[in-house]
Amino acid sequence: MGTGWRDSPEVLARLLREHGQDPSHVTSVEASWQAFRSFLASPVDGLEPDPQRDADGFIVQWGRYVWDDMRPSLTFTRQMAVNVKATWTESDWYQPEYWQVNLELIFDDAPALADIDQLEVASTGFDFSPPGPEQDRAFRDVEWEIRQYPTLQALWVSTPVHSSLSLENAG
Repeated sequence: MGTGWRDSPEVLARLLREHGQDPSHVTSVEASWQAFRSFLASPVDGLEPDPQRDADGFIVQWGRYVWDDMRPSLTFTRQMAVNVKATWTESDWYQPEYWQVNLELIFDDAPALADIDQLEVASTGFDFSPPGPEQDRAFRDVEWEIRQYPTLQALWVSTPVHSSLSLENAG
């Protein structure tokens, strides 16, 4: 039995603390990545049971955004298709709600991060592999992607100046 989807940010917060990180003041990208990986393996209740609806997945994103004062940022996101309608019939139209648990890390500008918004890619893309060997392969793919860009390598070893953990409707 897993954690209710609305309580899933508390699971990530606990895992961050177990990895020596304060959710509101992360100091290590690597430690937060390890906590996030553990979070993805944590079962969550209330998700869409149809695997065709991409019910549980993740994405890693980076860039500069207006809402972060155009500072370099890195976000680990778990996206969940939530089964909010308890019952429905064959004639009902149904679409699950999509919710995201986001761990956002914000960094000070540094010369090594200057071109973060000019890289060929801004994310790893969504991956909906189930926990186990398939998800482990997806994690290795993320780590491979990071190693392909010196800017992302520099971001990965930089110390965030701000972090936040949120649960948001992905609309």
